[in-house]
Amino acid sequence: MNSERRHQLNENELAGALDKFNHSIEPYSKPIALGVAAFFVAVLGYGFYSSTKSDNRSDATLQLIDASITGDTESLATIAAKYPNTSAAAWARLYQGGQQMGIGFSTLYTSRDEAETLLDDAVEAYNQAMELSNDAMIQSRAHYGLAQIAEARGNVEDAIREYEEAMAVGESAAMVDEAKARIAALSSPQAKDFLAWFQEQDFSPAEPSLPPSLPGAGDLPDLPDLDLPPLDLPMDDLSEGDAADADANEAAESEESDAETEEPEMTEEPAETETPEEPATEEAAPEETAAEESTEEETAEPAEEMKEEAPAEEAVEESAAEKTPEVEETPAADEPAASDE
Repeated sequence: MNSERRHQLNENELAGALDKFNHSIEPYSKPIALGVAAFFVAVLGYGFYSSTKSDNRSDATLQLIDASITGDTESLATIAAKYPNTSAAAWARLYQGGQQMGIGFSTLYTSRDEAETLLDDAVEAYNQAMELSNDAMIQSRAHYGLAQIAEARGNVEDAIREYEEAMAVGESAAMVDEAKARIAALSSPQAKDFLAWFQEQDFSPAEPSLPPSLPGAGDLPDLPDLDLPPLDLPMDDLSEGDAADADANEAAESEESDAETEEPEMTEEPAETETPEEPATEEAAPEETAAEESTEEETAEPAEEMKEEAPAEEAVEESAAEKTPEVEETPAADEPAASDE
């Protein structure tokens, strides 16, 4: 009995305490209910936002991979605009700047105006990439790209400043070494002169309908700096050389004229050796051989001096051809004499 009584008393005390609490919060019941409902809604919204953000991040990453493989600058720009607060957007802007920079460098050799437009778009993309993310790799690559664009435009000071910014980020030792090498190359006067000259050039091809234009006096290059020997030779040496050439020509002409006058004499001599008698032929044979030797000696001398052997050889062959039949006919003339005996 006592235990049951104590249990009833405890229940009455708990009920009285709850009743007092309800009466105390009854004026604030509506705000409390709204707060509890808002809490549950916030929990549900955060879960949905997290899942949506994760899905967007996944979609942006997948689209970024596809666009970076194809190199489509429009797709990269769309990714950056569609997912602005993601790391994929920063990478998309970085890839976009790299693609536009490469196309701009190639277009410099065909249309400088179009190339300048592409390079301006690349500069804007690099700046947006640095604004969207503080990642060390994105920052260093963006500064390096801006330095290359400034270098192509001939802005040596801006290029060196951007290379120094890339070094200050400290992404990797390889990037720092590359930036140092470029700064050292740009510090040489030859590089500055070349970039200044390249900036002034216009490699745009001429219109097909126009005839090819000749270079003007201003387009021609300057004379090369060559160390040549002096051309002011003494006139005495020239006069002596001309006199020696003239004497040599006169001697050659006189030898040619002598050779022409000697040829008829050689052809007329064989006529004197024609005799019907045997003793005369025997005596004529030594004379003919002596005449042949003399003619050969006379023809050999002009040939050696003037190096014209063809005319002299033809004359000797003709004289030999005329003489040989006469020598062979002499035995025929002796045969009747032998028969008479």
